[in-house]
Amino acid sequence: MVRGLLFHAHSLTAGLSSQPPSRISVVAFVSFIGFLLLLLGYRNSAADINASSHRASSSSSSSSSASNRGTVGPARQRSLDAIQNTTLGFEKILAINLPERTDYRDGLALAGAVSDIHVEFIDGVHGDTVLDKVLPPKHRENPDAALRGSWRAHLNALRSVVEHNWTTALIFEADVDWDVRVRDVLTNVALGSEALLSSREGFEDQPLQPLQLSKLPFPLADEVPVSPYGDGWDLLWLGHCGMQIQGGSTVVVIEDEDTVPEAQFVHTWDANEMSPLEEFPAHSRIVFQADDCVCSIGYAVTQRAARQLLNSLGLHRLNSPVDIMLREWCEGAEGDDPHVCVGTLPTVFASHRPAGSTAGDSDMGTPAEGFRDRGFTQNIRWSVRMNMDKILRGDTDYEDQFPDTVKEVVR
Repeated sequence: MVRGLLFHAHSLTAGLSSQPPSRISVVAFVSFIGFLLLLLGYRNSAADINASSHRASSSSSSSSSASNRGTVGPARQRSLDAIQNTTLGFEKILAINLPERTDYRDGLALAGAVSDIHVEFIDGVHGDTVLDKVLPPKHRENPDAALRGSWRAHLNALRSVVEHNWTTALIFEADVDWDVRVRDVLTNVALGSEALLSSREGFEDQPLQPLQLSKLPFPLADEVPVSPYGDGWDLLWLGHCGMQIQGGSTVVVIEDEDTVPEAQFVHTWDANEMSPLEEFPAHSRIVFQADDCVCSIGYAVTQRAARQLLNSLGLHRLNSPVDIMLREWCEGAEGDDPHVCVGTLPTVFASHRPAGSTAGDSDMGTPAEGFRDRGFTQNIRWSVRMNMDKILRGDTDYEDQFPDTVKEVVR
């Protein structure tokens, strides 16, 4: 239809050029061109509306969490609004993916597209291409190919942050998954992070008292933080397989967050380990100084942190898997100074396990051969990947992987 209109416009201009235009013909032509531009604009805006309909429905579905954020002033709200952008309030989002894992890339490209999240891919590295002579002075004796490849891939991502001088970047592993309501989740995490960072200065007299987010005014300092996640952090550990709470550390509690499963459904890498969330009210999210963290599914770094990590892990040591070295860097082990690493339970980002052969679950070793009839993502209620068919159809009755087993008592 648009091509036909363009052709008609060309014919009209040709006809007008053969004779002096009357005032009426000029007005008619201008009106027609205006109509054409309006039509083109409508088609573009309709496409934008269709692309964002999933985001709009997911935001409205999770509005109940907003009531548990305390008093957020207009200036702080403007800072939080950055989380609504295509990089979730960070300057860049990178995803590490082996080129041959087209399944991972296809899945993440789709998840990003339907969530309006822009991800740039960093090629994963095969360990047998990492030469002995490039290994840092302190390294494991004969590190295997899986360790070498994972180490180099994460270092390449960190180096990109340094080379481009990005202020912050979120780094994913390519099998990552998140909740349909991820921006709402991250807004809560951002306020919890600000409260935690402020507590390092303003609440030292009561470090053992959990801080209830709903009772805190924001911003907590005189100036609104530059980052929506607060100022002063080095690393935000947002995607993991489990972490612990440091004894005596401050914990910020976000109660009644409906994206959080019941504690009995919150899993870690250790199936026998009780979740720290068992000690808090149902559906509580907690934000705290990350401790004993396992897995590097998703973590954000500042420019300063990326430089320090590139120096420490790239040029000085390869003594453990990447997640353990990140943990040591946070804790100040292995010759590093302690750093401000903020964690959250449950995890915001988790690894998706699709239906089909289990041989593709990991590139770090040799997964057990088997077949999975149904995919899953631990700890994520309205998983984007598990709901992909519904999302692409435009449905909003999302499948909840962990529906409540205990009905709330109405008082």
